[in-house]
Amino acid sequence: MKLLSILALLPVSAEALSAASLSFPTPPSAMTPSSAPRSTASQVDAVTANPWRLTLDIGREPLANMPFDWARSGCRMPMVIPCDFQSDKKLIPRADTVSFTGPNGAVVSPVQGEEWEISNNDKEIKCELTFPKYMERRDVWIDAGTTLTLLGSVYTKEELERLDQEFYEAREEAWELGGELNEIADQIEGPKKWNEEKQVWEKRMDGVPNIFSQMQKRVQHLGAQAKQKQKANQRPSLKDLSDGGTIPGFSEKGLFIQKHGLVKIGNVVAGRWSAEPITNL
Repeated sequence: MKLLSILALLPVSAEALSAASLSFPTPPSAMTPSSAPRSTASQVDAVTANPWRLTLDIGREPLANMPFDWARSGCRMPMVIPCDFQSDKKLIPRADTVSFTGPNGAVVSPVQGEEWEISNNDKEIKCELTFPKYMERRDVWIDAGTTLTLLGSVYTKEELERLDQEFYEAREEAWELGGELNEIADQIEGPKKWNEEKQVWEKRMDGVPNIFSQMQKRVQHLGAQAKQKQKANQRPSLKDLSDGGTIPGFSEKGLFIQKHGLVKIGNVVAGRWSAEPITNL
């Protein structure tokens, strides 16, 4: 009672008890667009991924400037590393470790994914993997903390179709010019006709182009053959490509990675690699 009497004697400010001085959460229904919380890009854009199986064949390559004793015997260090190519440009191994069989049995070592990128007008791919611990297989070794850089060529289905079409057109041009030259040769070397006035057999030259036109056509044919060869070299063999797969942001119709790409430690070639899309999840 004494406490209540003391409180009753204290001055009470109208401002202190006003509703404006009290803070209550605003109900979601009363929020204006400007006051409502906004989702960040990372909340809206979910990270997507496409799985590929990377096959590494580490060992000495011709003319590679590796240490003299490194892989001198010709030994190789094979590794298969299933990875996810994520839309945030991260390369994520599907397991924390990689294994291979050494002289003394299975070797298991940690592996970390780094980043991937496709550049040069969508024609080149680059991936990186780091190995935190030392690994060895006979005279092939990878020092702790080494990052392997995987480089290779990629083709979209559209690009392969374009290269095929250019090759077919160049081949058709070479065939057409070759056919015209064969017809001229057949006319010149064909059966002779009797010249009643001169009383001799003569070559049939009716309709045969003059020597300058023939030379010009032969030069055109050589150029067409060179173009055909050039287009053939630009067109990869299907046996040298992976099966068609997808990587976030690149060709939903299919992306093909050329086999036997380069594996580098720093600027030195240390092996080859290939990739295949994983479809049997």
